[in-house]
Amino acid sequence: MLSVAATVLAGCGGSDFKGAADLPSDYATYKGDGVTIAYPKGWKVATRKDAEGGSSVTITPKQTKPTPSGVIRISATPNAEKRFAKQVKGRRALLKAVADADIDSDEKVEVPGTKEAHRLTVTVPSGGGSDPVEVKSDSLDLLRDNGDSLTVVAAAPQRKGDDDLDPKAVVDSLRLS
Repeated sequence: MLSVAATVLAGCGGSDFKGAADLPSDYATYKGDGVTIAYPKGWKVATRKDAEGGSSVTITPKQTKPTPSGVIRISATPNAEKRFAKQVKGRRALLKAVADADIDSDEKVEVPGTKEAHRLTVTVPSGGGSDPVEVKSDSLDLLRDNGDSLTVVAAAPQRKGDDDLDPKAVVDSLRLS
């Protein structure tokens, strides 16, 4: 498998979010909450529903040490249209302020089934954890046609030999149903 760093440096494009997704051979598919997305085989999937009808999915390696470790997060919020723009702007401000993240790219994209979609790639400098390293992430902030929002984030540490997760491949595999 290509290293995560090489894949991330190759750029954002590559997915029109239509038709069958190209999945790496060592990936499985998560289906739920109106979304289908790829993740590395053998990783754990944890789901949670909240009282307001929202949900979150966290997909992690079986072994989460050393830290930071890779993670995929999917968060769905119903009836979010009025606060979507603030949510998108706030997530970026939080990444900069709390994680000291560098925004590598931030662009509007077309995703079937959405009124608005933004793709963001960031680099978070080496910080805490048992083996601090830089982390690269790729993500989508989506306002679905029904007014619900969906945020998908795939983040991978840039540790030599720790290339199970390709954030770009995960985000490119997203399909809405």
